[in-house]
Amino acid sequence: MITSKEVFAKRKEGAIDEAYKMALELMASPQVDAWDRKAFGWCLIDLIKRDVKNGSTENLPHYRRQLESIEFDPSDDVLTKGICNALSLCNPFGQKISEAKALSKNGRHAEAIAIYRKVWANGDADQEIQTSFGWELYKHAKELMAGENFNLGAVKRNLSDYLKLDLDKPSILHSCVLQLAAKLAGQDKLSMLAFSRQWNFKYLRPEDFERYRAEDGKEYPSLAEKAILHAGKEAASSEKAEEQAYMLLFIDLAIERFPDNVFLKLNKAKVLLSLGRHEEALAFGIAVTKAKSNDYWAWGLLGEIVSQRDRDAALGCYCKALTCPAEDKFTGKIRLKVAQRMLEVNDYAAAKHEIEAILQSKEHEGKKIPVSIAEIASQSWFSNTQAKASNRDYYRTNAKAAEVLLFNDLPWIDANVGDTFIVPGKDGKKDKTKRKVFLKTSSIPTEISIPESKLGRMKLTPGDAVRVKGEFDEDQRFNFFVLESRHTETPWDVFSEKIGVVNNVNEGKQVIRYIVDREVNGEIPMSALPGAFAEGDAIEVRLARYVSKRGPMYRVLLARATDKKPSELLKKTFSEQVRVSNGMGFTPNEIFLPPQLLAKHQIEDDQKVSGTAVLTYNMKRSCWGWKAVSIDQR
Repeated sequence: MITSKEVFAKRKEGAIDEAYKMALELMASPQVDAWDRKAFGWCLIDLIKRDVKNGSTENLPHYRRQLESIEFDPSDDVLTKGICNALSLCNPFGQKISEAKALSKNGRHAEAIAIYRKVWANGDADQEIQTSFGWELYKHAKELMAGENFNLGAVKRNLSDYLKLDLDKPSILHSCVLQLAAKLAGQDKLSMLAFSRQWNFKYLRPEDFERYRAEDGKEYPSLAEKAILHAGKEAASSEKAEEQAYMLLFIDLAIERFPDNVFLKLNKAKVLLSLGRHEEALAFGIAVTKAKSNDYWAWGLLGEIVSQRDRDAALGCYCKALTCPAEDKFTGKIRLKVAQRMLEVNDYAAAKHEIEAILQSKEHEGKKIPVSIAEIASQSWFSNTQAKASNRDYYRTNAKAAEVLLFNDLPWIDANVGDTFIVPGKDGKKDKTKRKVFLKTSSIPTEISIPESKLGRMKLTPGDAVRVKGEFDEDQRFNFFVLESRHTETPWDVFSEKIGVVNNVNEGKQVIRYIVDREVNGEIPMSALPGAFAEGDAIEVRLARYVSKRGPMYRVLLARATDKKPSELLKKTFSEQVRVSNGMGFTPNEIFLPPQLLAKHQIEDDQKVSGTAVLTYNMKRSCWGWKAVSIDQR
């Protein structure tokens, strides 16, 4: 009786036809097992490969039907792959497909694509062939885009052909193609909105929403985030309500996943505004402007949102925008809106200042003068009016309406201003002058910094009282919005000095260490002290809390000696026996006596001593403990 082993042996000898006949006899037996079916399957695969190679196609349909009728173990990956390859060869273009796969392995993707296109155009590409075609389109497009001046038309044709294929989705290939499209959209070479309508964002995978974190810790947007951001930006300027409604669903999805991405909220605000949903747009417009309160465009957006319901608030937003740092070439539309309001009340001198700023900017940029600007400049009042030298006071006066709109729900926070400091400019940019501001809290004031320009014309010295509006973000960074003067009897009124103790004096580093409690402690340079301090001395400090890369830190603004007693949790007296070991002393209550203290007072093992100890942190053991700083004279 023939066995599957004998069939495999014949195959190995190269006698494919004999092996096939033997396998047919096996399959005719009433007791066919898995190995018999496997042997028959491999014989059919061998026959198909041979006939395709020799150009003999008359038996291929018969072999294909036989191969498709066999029930195989789906967990046998090797056989499954072999069957898929063989079945694809049964295609009328089987030899060509085999050639395309060989070209692909050699990196000749353009030639492989040419073959696949012919097969596809003839209607003989099943899903497996289309998948192979899709990968070739992706690989070739990626290869093209790696060059500096690539053929954009060829890349777009590949993407267009890919979108017409019948493929399983979601998939790695589908996401890879979106990655290429996102790169082109970022270079303004492709409409992500149009592309996404065919690609369909519903096929985004969970992995596509994962942000990338580099080795330096910097985080980069996820694929889904970038693609939805590009498409959402286009939808915001689209005139098709259908496209905007389509994108709102996915913008919401992205905002839920990435609440820190303010530009997603910007796109939603613009889309809602375009759809006429002003009340909904306002909530997102406020969120954007709070996050970008130093950017003119954020205030411009907010002004546009409220323009139909509150013209004064809109004017305030436009004026606030013009107080933000920005080049004139970007602010022309906002200046025109402000000028038009000025003309309504016959404030010609102020209006001419705005129009001239637009004209000068257009001339400097070599741009065409807009018709609306040219019409205003041609009117008689324009040539008969002397323009104002500045409209800064007008901006500040009207901007208050914008600040009320944005910050009315936020409480005022009492604060004191501090010193100015310079942030060096990078990449040829100007240095920035900043001012420290200390916010009142229930304990130690919080230090923030704001641009010096935010003080406007206020002449403030360190310690002066002000009040501010702002709020903390998810990373506990304070977003500053507005500041104004506040009356007080004394400077530095948001501070209350803390009483601590000096627990270390380092002459080598010329610093002392102080401690107020286990959370609040640090170093003070001796050069910043009004006199000398010894370990155990009480010290009065004025502190501010700030956040650094290492976490919360405390800055000492003032330090001086005091007669006030520190807490017993920081400094205490003791009277105990001392155990001396390796030149160091320890008491039963774990008070440490440093070697220099033992030597100075000639303290011996098991001797009882009295003295003073301070709380200190043991870096080696990573724990708090007590250290003796003085011994009472016996």
